[in-house]
Amino acid sequence: MYWRIGGVEHYVLNLEEVKGVARPRPRSATFSGTQDSTMGVTRWASSPCRQLLAGATAQGVYLWNHKPFAQLSSLVYETTEFGRIVDLVWAPSGDTLFVALSRGYIYELSVQRRGDRVLEYVFATQHYFARGPGEENGIGGVGLAQRRTFRLPDTNSDVVCAGAAKYAMVATGSHVYRMTWAGALKSSVTVSEVYGRGGDVEVVQMGVLGDTDMEYFVFSDGSVRIIGNVGDSVDMVGDNVQTLDGLDATALDYSATSMMMAVGTTTGTVYLYALEGKQLHRVGRADGNGRVRALRWSADGTAVACVHATGHIVMRTLLGREVNSTRVGDIEFVAWGVGARVFAAGARNAWGLGFARAMSSAGNSVCLFSDDMVLVQARGVDEGAVWRVEHVAASYAGANAPIRVAACSADGRVAAAGTRGMAVSTGHGRWRLQRAARERIVEYTALAWSGSHVAAACVDHARNTARLEFWMGGRALDAPAASIDLDARAVVVSAHGSAVLVLSEHGMLSEYALAAGGAQVELRRAVDVAACGVDAHCVRQVMWAPGACGDSGAAVVVVQGAQLRVVRDGRASTVGRAEHVSISSVNIGSMHSAVWWYDGMQVLAAPVSLDDFMSNDTRALDRGPSVHLPLDFYPLVIAADHGMVIGLDQDSVGTHAPMLRGTLFLPSLLSHMLHTSEPDALMYAASFEHRGFFAHAMEKLLHEALVNDMRLDRTVRMLAHFAQFDDIVVHCARKTEAAFWPQLFECVGGAARLFMRCLNNGRLRTAAQSLLILQTMEPPEVAAKCVVQLLARASRAKSVGLCTEVLRFVRATSVSDKEMHALYVRLK
Repeated sequence: MYWRIGGVEHYVLNLEEVKGVARPRPRSATFSGTQDSTMGVTRWASSPCRQLLAGATAQGVYLWNHKPFAQLSSLVYETTEFGRIVDLVWAPSGDTLFVALSRGYIYELSVQRRGDRVLEYVFATQHYFARGPGEENGIGGVGLAQRRTFRLPDTNSDVVCAGAAKYAMVATGSHVYRMTWAGALKSSVTVSEVYGRGGDVEVVQMGVLGDTDMEYFVFSDGSVRIIGNVGDSVDMVGDNVQTLDGLDATALDYSATSMMMAVGTTTGTVYLYALEGKQLHRVGRADGNGRVRALRWSADGTAVACVHATGHIVMRTLLGREVNSTRVGDIEFVAWGVGARVFAAGARNAWGLGFARAMSSAGNSVCLFSDDMVLVQARGVDEGAVWRVEHVAASYAGANAPIRVAACSADGRVAAAGTRGMAVSTGHGRWRLQRAARERIVEYTALAWSGSHVAAACVDHARNTARLEFWMGGRALDAPAASIDLDARAVVVSAHGSAVLVLSEHGMLSEYALAAGGAQVELRRAVDVAACGVDAHCVRQVMWAPGACGDSGAAVVVVQGAQLRVVRDGRASTVGRAEHVSISSVNIGSMHSAVWWYDGMQVLAAPVSLDDFMSNDTRALDRGPSVHLPLDFYPLVIAADHGMVIGLDQDSVGTHAPMLRGTLFLPSLLSHMLHTSEPDALMYAASFEHRGFFAHAMEKLLHEALVNDMRLDRTVRMLAHFAQFDDIVVHCARKTEAAFWPQLFECVGGAARLFMRCLNNGRLRTAAQSLLILQTMEPPEVAAKCVVQLLARASRAKSVGLCTEVLRFVRATSVSDKEMHALYVRLK
């Protein structure tokens, strides 16, 4: 997930021709060297490489570099012979733009690098700028050149464009045309056939769902239609068509990485759909303010940036959780850059926002990384904990930013990799770098810490091979300690104890480990998860399910898109929706571990018993979660030894680092354990007795048991084993409505008995706090006697402050001065 860091960069769009080399006029249109006197940019498109941005006014097309933001080229037409420009789209190759005009014409523009030629003309402009991080080998000169002009059969109509891997889509007022990127007409269909019912509607947006054969259409009445099995001819009946009515849709985007579709509406609500097979299923809804003008998924498919008519850019998670919102201005377009950077634009202005995203961590540390910086918080939510901010070495970031993958060790060291090579921090602001020769040819695709080693999956472009390398984190990065060749490029790497799991792009999951001595890597076992229906390109996490796994019968837990799935015995079953998953050890009594996942609203857990572990049984996941923990922040780490879920606060952004938040999962897990085994619950609770939060956690446990009438007697029996039992009961009672007190103190043994126990054990302050309970539940003479005894004990202990508090309480609760006089007489 992404959190904004730093300020907002504001740019004013200079809609003028970029000055460059002299060039002749193109034959197919009239080119102007004057300023474009239109109302500003009306259409935007981001290139497939996410490095270039194309904008169109009514009479011109402009090209900008994303970072650093700089105008590279422009092509402005003096006349509107073929109509005004209404839309544009990039070809998948990134070197061609289709520009649609209002009179049914399409310009094919070529995006030329320096030195490239189109026919007999050279249109590439030259624009030099100061290079920023990651731009050392970037774009030096780029220009726009017009190649050809196409005319559609349907003229005098506004046109909407969209691009797919194999063809372009063009919609007019009456037809939808499919064209090859060479300009040949492939097929056509009427808008009324696509709409599937009567009515005068237009197509306002369309496209293809990733690399599938499914097309989507958003119509002017707000409805959305999905058409599958698109080929040379389309059969728009039966299961091939799915209609989403009643949405008032205004914008739509699909992520092929997470197989998720987001639909924005006129009311500001964003609906989220998961593609399962050939059908879309709604999995989330996020309410917002103001019409949704545009939305765009991040490259990894874990976040969607939404632009609202109020001028806000709202970042939402995979399943719709809003994590931050920034108001910048009048925005019509949003796009993601190469790294964790978002670009937003209107007609005359543009804005750049920097973000940081979470990285995998081997311990309880919360770690984030941006394009050239890492933030590490190793102390959790302890008082005085601060973020450690480390900027990646400038010599590395200058040539290889943005950082694409990163991992954090248990002691807070970070390994990070950009476009090439890898850097490892020492934890003290310094970085170890690889040799320049290796850095230029090796691309690291996934990282994980395994003990003191960095397990790094890479592609050696010089040898055209994929490898898994192990590097010693505390030594110079001259050569790996051990390495092994892989059959295919790795997409996910995760560490489990001494073992490292590697998922290849072909769907083969392999387990590796360092042999004795650490000089060789051995392959332990492999599982073909692709044969079970798992798409490796959509997997973000992979791990062994808790179990005494042998060479056969191993179960695998994967997060694929928005689904938590378990692969076993040659098939994959879906447990539920999940944004991320983790496994924590318990090892208390009959409980072995717990599988935790976040479903966008709450943290869920499925405890795994020792019997299930020994029999390698995944029924705990099949039965669903036993623990539900609603949260008002985004969770990142399950700190099992702290009994806590740690995450980041919503909207805690700006020029400072995000704010850490935490909540205890101990009460929820203990409630489940009390249901299955009281001795196990007692042992597990005892393991946290030395923690400062123990009493507070037990208060929450007792409160939930009391209010929800769940296993109150068992809870009280367990708490009675601890020295803080009386404090827990009194504090819980004072935070609970008095209507629940009779039920609570019936289990405890009575309020007066608890008071006397506190008095005898020297817990005078706890006894004083119970006076309000005594006054409510006991007869007046009993309460008065208790007050006298407490004041006597407090005076002998010379606790003036406590005596004052008790007398103030008596004065406030007495009916008359006569009662106060009687109390003083008894004291004497």
